[in-house]
Amino acid sequence: MHICVCIKQTPDSSSVYIDPITGQPDYERFVQILNPADACAVEAAVRLKEQFGGSVTAITLGPQDAEGALRAALAIGVDTALRLWHPQAGDWGPFAVVAASGACIQREVPAADLVLCGDKSSDWSSGIVGPALAEKLALPQITGVMQLHALREQGQDTIKLQVTRRLERGYREVLEAELPVLLTVTGDLNEPRYPSLPAHLAALKATIPVIDPLPLIDQADGAEAEETTLLEIYVPRPRPRRIAAPDSRHSAFERIGEIIAGGAAGHKTRLVEGSPEELARALVEFLREKGFL
Repeated sequence: MHICVCIKQTPDSSSVYIDPITGQPDYERFVQILNPADACAVEAAVRLKEQFGGSVTAITLGPQDAEGALRAALAIGVDTALRLWHPQAGDWGPFAVVAASGACIQREVPAADLVLCGDKSSDWSSGIVGPALAEKLALPQITGVMQLHALREQGQDTIKLQVTRRLERGYREVLEAELPVLLTVTGDLNEPRYPSLPAHLAALKATIPVIDPLPLIDQADGAEAEETTLLEIYVPRPRPRRIAAPDSRHSAFERIGEIIAGGAAGHKTRLVEGSPEELARALVEFLREKGFL
């Protein structure tokens, strides 16, 4: 079984800093990592290879520092890594990226039985690449996969995939698919393994071929205009904290204390014991005292 995984190098969310004055991100602080959802896709591909045999190829489009994501995939267990890059690719939109990746898969991995992608990236989170790549490769697709099981029936060479995909409002959908197929997986699919030191060292020494994607794609795809207009970047604002209104019957000093304590000052707990009638009478008196009745 030949598996192709499309990955991307993205900034670690904990390293992203937005200047509150200029509103621009500080790119020098970025710590680049393998996109979490893509890491789960790589782990799933390696597990399938260990179960049924075959090979795994990882592909990314990016400059030279994007090789960090490919080497992370090699350390997990990927067999081959390919990097696509052209100086003009920095301005490409998602559909031009799909055209380049799809052409590379058709040329370099022509017999791909399974294509895996992360459902979204941690930087732009558009979720376009996976479905558009399935259309480019003319493959059936299943998106939002959060559970994956592969089965091979006795006496048969065909492999069937049983997947659970995430739907809106917490619903789940269980599907069965035959190869070839394209899956986009979520970051909850699995827990990527921690590679051993020899695997890390071998990945650092590996030679990663670089392919110019421009000759592989149509001019119409390469000349795609940017469809996203970035208006503003800002740090998510925290939710305002609710401040309980102080009791107007208290003194100014006591009301200030209640405001500082967030309404927790002056609260008391009272345990009431007795018959059901006595408990009901005590509850009514409490509600009347607090102004609810």
